Amino acid sequence: MKRLTVVMFMLAGTLLAQGPGGPGFRHNGMGPRQQQMQPAGNADALKQYLGLTDAQVQQLKDLRKQQAESQRPVMEQIRDKRQQLRDAVRAANPDAALIGQLTVDIKKLTESMLANRTDLQAKAQALLTPDQKTKMAALEQAQKLMPAAGQATSLGLLAPLAGTAGQAGMGPGMMGRPRQGRMMMRPNGPPPPAANQQ
Repeated sequence: MKRLTVVMFMLAGTLLAQGPGGPGFRHNGMGPRQQQMQPAGNADALKQYLGLTDAQVQQLKDLRKQQAESQRPVMEQIRDKRQQLRDAVRAANPDAALIGQLTVDIKKLTESMLANRTDLQAKAQALLTPDQKTKMAALEQAQKLMPAAGQATSLGLLAPLAGTAGQAGMGPGMMGRPRQGRMMMRPNGPPPPAANQQ
């Protein structure tokens, strides 16, 4: 029993050390994937790249809004369970069974959110034409390269994209994290090399 209690404390401590959103979550409580899932107020670049119609864009926004509304109660349950878990761990006499149950509950709720997200993606992709689906596959590959591209930009291997805050030294730094408002000062000298145009 003592061994189980120690294991439960270690598990709960690990969960609490991750912060309110778990690993990868930013100060606003949303993880990288949730930040990407925020409703697009302006989808002009995607519309142009995929050749989306206005009707498709509206359908995609409506689907995303419905998904967000359906997820809200689940997110509230997760937040409540995490608070209960923190309280249970900090109690004078922590209840290992309660800590374990809350941990399992949080895991199940998180899995249900992931299933809901997968369902949304399937419904959204069903709205696309075969040509648009092909272009989406290329976009998915580009998305996988984003962390490496951000790091390459940070190390000077790539020039920042035109029109981004990265030109002023405010873009993503190493590991894709914001630089927290730090400005990079360039000594007087030649301007940085222009991006290779091919």
